[in-house]
Amino acid sequence: MTDLLQIIRQQQHAYQKRGWRLPIWLAGSEAYTQQQLSALAPEAVSYWLGQQAPVGFKLLSAKQKQQWLGTECDVLVVDARHAVDWDLVAASSGCLKAGGLWLFVTNEPDLWRRQPNPAAKRVLPYPLDATTYTGLFKQFWLEQMQGADWLQLIEGQPAVVPALPEVIDRPQADLPYRTAEQQQAVAAIHKVVTGHRRRPLVLTAHRGRGKSSALGLAAAQLAQQGKTDILLTGPSPVAVQTALFIAADLLNQPYYSGQNQLLNGTIRFVPVDALLSTKQQNTVILVDEAAAIPTPQLQQLTDLYSRLVFATTEHGYEGTGRGFQLRFQSYLQQQCPGFQKLHLHQPIRYQANDPLEHLIFKGFLLEQTDSVITEIQQPQLISYLVKDLLLLPQKLQQIFSLLSLAHYQTDVIDLWALLDNPALKLYTLEQDQQVIGCALISVEGELDTTLSSAVAHGKRRVQGHLLAQSLAFHCLQPELATEKMARIQRIVVHPSVQMRRLGSQLLSVVVEDLLDQQYLIGSSFGASLALVKFWQKAGFYPVKLSQHHDQASNEVSVLMLHGEQFKPLQQLFSRQLYWQLADKQRTLDPALALLWAEPPSIELTPQQVTQLQLFQAELRPFELIETHLLCWFNLFYAKVEHETALMLVQRLWQKHEWQQMPVSAAKQKLPELCKLLHL
Repeated sequence: MTDLLQIIRQQQHAYQKRGWRLPIWLAGSEAYTQQQLSALAPEAVSYWLGQQAPVGFKLLSAKQKQQWLGTECDVLVVDARHAVDWDLVAASSGCLKAGGLWLFVTNEPDLWRRQPNPAAKRVLPYPLDATTYTGLFKQFWLEQMQGADWLQLIEGQPAVVPALPEVIDRPQADLPYRTAEQQQAVAAIHKVVTGHRRRPLVLTAHRGRGKSSALGLAAAQLAQQGKTDILLTGPSPVAVQTALFIAADLLNQPYYSGQNQLLNGTIRFVPVDALLSTKQQNTVILVDEAAAIPTPQLQQLTDLYSRLVFATTEHGYEGTGRGFQLRFQSYLQQQCPGFQKLHLHQPIRYQANDPLEHLIFKGFLLEQTDSVITEIQQPQLISYLVKDLLLLPQKLQQIFSLLSLAHYQTDVIDLWALLDNPALKLYTLEQDQQVIGCALISVEGELDTTLSSAVAHGKRRVQGHLLAQSLAFHCLQPELATEKMARIQRIVVHPSVQMRRLGSQLLSVVVEDLLDQQYLIGSSFGASLALVKFWQKAGFYPVKLSQHHDQASNEVSVLMLHGEQFKPLQQLFSRQLYWQLADKQRTLDPALALLWAEPPSIELTPQQVTQLQLFQAELRPFELIETHLLCWFNLFYAKVEHETALMLVQRLWQKHEWQQMPVSAAKQKLPELCKLLHL
């Protein structure tokens, strides 16, 4: 056994006694690192994150991320010598069990820091080449790792062995629970079932805290007690596999992954769409990974069902949990003021204060700084270059914490892009050195005319130029793609000081500064009515709408441009949108359709007026005058009472049947129509 291998085994034994994972930094020449890796024979389950896995290791690929996220391993090697996908580094660390080895393998540190990272192709815009361009994330990572509690085995240097605290006796939970907190969570789920109606439970945790297992344990116990119709749901069948497996094990029944299986005659998976389309009776609904389900669907579940448990990863690896807190829990507070919340702290696969978890959270700024701000005085706008932030690590932590806290789609890859993509600019709104607002800008455009033309004709696509590509291809404006552009990716305000017009102030100052630098300005975001009104008030016009809903927000994305010069594009967009409402945009919020669409104006003929008057007198059925009413509504939609107008948008523009619309609207359709027809 080599000296280094002996050090690793001794340290691993000490970590096993504490229920921790052992993080190791192995750095040096190719020959040195390969020699040390060869000495480490793969154990029972060994994973490899890198280009090519040796014999005995399972290669973790980005394409199969959802399949391996919930699995466990004894050894995890991150081969960062040639390329490193930082998003997968963060995600895969949760697979490692207590007592396991985590090896982060690099070339000699100074050489590695200067090397390009081919995996950064994911975050770099055209024309940057990831095989030659060197970003700043590696430098940031090495600086974050200074003082980290990990075993450092660097060629030509003495091994750095972290000091260990004394072994502490860990409190034992009653079987079948893994922790006392998990036992408490199961009891809370039982209370949802047996207690007052409309008292949902929100169960949150970092990854690996046993929330999915708690759902499975509770489901099995309820089934054993004779409770029928226990339904599990989530963003996909994969999301509830852990809960179903645990339930099957407790019930001594086989569980076959991927099959629509009924456990104990009562426990089954039902997709969210099915729960919303057909209301299930007398059911308990356990929702796993709720943060990955669009907020509108969670709201509908809350409205339809009275006994619900929402479990989710709060933040960190999945990146959507903070949005769950911001967007959905405020709705729960309004609709179900007695709802309960329980947060699980104790890890399942390893013990508290695990060094690898600390290392991952430190390296990716995943520890939130949820400061509360009360008084707003005279906040100051500051513009940052990313390289400046490397010298201001506390400021970078504040900025990324705010982006994670206040925006529902911030993820590890956003931090990676922020540090490696030189086309990003940052503006902050600060008070007393505290960041209370932030705008993230992507500098785009300035494509040459040949490339712009090729993009417009569908012959080329360019990464990192959303504005230029959309204007050239979708709007057939290739000349605009040659302009200097600024796309506002994120604009966020600290939740404790929202609703004080700070977002509008920040946007106004950012736009003014960008205009002074001769930028064409735009933004693309999930089209909710409130957000659209925010941007329109700031002088932005819609020019393009996606035809598919975003998975996280369940909203279509709208592209908006700033300035009166884009009104012709907006008018073209509005005319086209009208014809799409009965086809590609049938599910668009009718309030947005009413706000944006521009229908053709065709004067009513005397015969049409007579037919409508007869309908008004209840002498004609609706089906006979529907096309006449459409002509009338297209002329006068802006003057119709708002709720009635929304109903007519759905029926006449989007061609929904009455039974597909809200019951209250359908019941009142004829009286309301008669009132508004002043012919």
